[in-house]
Amino acid sequence: MAGTRRTAVAVVVAALALTATACDNNAKSTGAASAAPTTVAAAQPTSAAPSATPEPTKEAPVKLTPAAYLKLVTEKTGAVKSAKVAEEILTGGATITATGTIGWSDGLQGDLSMDMSQLPVGQQMAKLTGSKTVPIRYLKDGMYLRLGGEVVEAVGGRHWLHYSYADMAAMNGATADQLKQADPVEGVRSLIASGKVAEAGQETVNGKPATHYTGQLAVDEMTAAAGSGVTDEQLQAMKKKLKTAGISSEQIDVWVDADNLVVKRTEQADTKAGPFKVTVTYSDYGTAVSATAPDQADVVEFAEIAKQAKGGAAG
Repeated sequence: MAGTRRTAVAVVVAALALTATACDNNAKSTGAASAAPTTVAAAQPTSAAPSATPEPTKEAPVKLTPAAYLKLVTEKTGAVKSAKVAEEILTGGATITATGTIGWSDGLQGDLSMDMSQLPVGQQMAKLTGSKTVPIRYLKDGMYLRLGGEVVEAVGGRHWLHYSYADMAAMNGATADQLKQADPVEGVRSLIASGKVAEAGQETVNGKPATHYTGQLAVDEMTAAAGSGVTDEQLQAMKKKLKTAGISSEQIDVWVDADNLVVKRTEQADTKAGPFKVTVTYSDYGTAVSATAPDQADVVEFAEIAKQAKGGAAG
């Protein structure tokens, strides 16, 4: 029985590595609504009319660069503060999916259901949780993952595993502050910072017209987009992790609708383990997010479960 418990704990630790890393059909538009334009109205002065009544000021659209327009998009999208999401993560030839709601009014908040059943560890996870989908909650202090089956017995009858942002950062090479930010314009900021974003045309997302923007970032540009609060040591650790994974560049694509909101984002790269791609679609901006922390008496900390897994390996 002890060996079974140790196996259960080890599976959870392995699954957490995947969820921490995870924590986003083109067609021409034929609808009446137009996709997001890269123009803004600018006032144009006119000559004075002969009469005492002045001519009304006329406005003409002025074309913005993709980077300048996307900066406006970040402001509009970031201000809405919540949305429904559907996420698909391609890694190692298999796909992880997640659906739910997220909010970013005060750090990351979310209530998601993740399906890892296509992965070998995910199949084992399903036996331990009693379902192929795993409920996950994101709150200001980290992620809570619902446990079940033999794992619950192994951790003293508790049903939720708490995984802090510091724990996640230590595992995947990011910083805790980065992991707390998960708004839809995260990828947009990286594109703006690179200066290499281009408009790629009009497409359809979720049945509505959208404008597609794309850009490719080298490793130095990827780490530079991490933000001013990241230390040189952390930047070097990120670069090392990317190099170890065989990643030399990343392509980021975003789609913006007629309301200047991000409706889809993809990030993809080639790795030693094969293609890696995250696709996130956003809808129902402004939706309510009801994620709440579980009862602390029903929570086990990641440090405790990792210690059990390590002890099992030593034994």
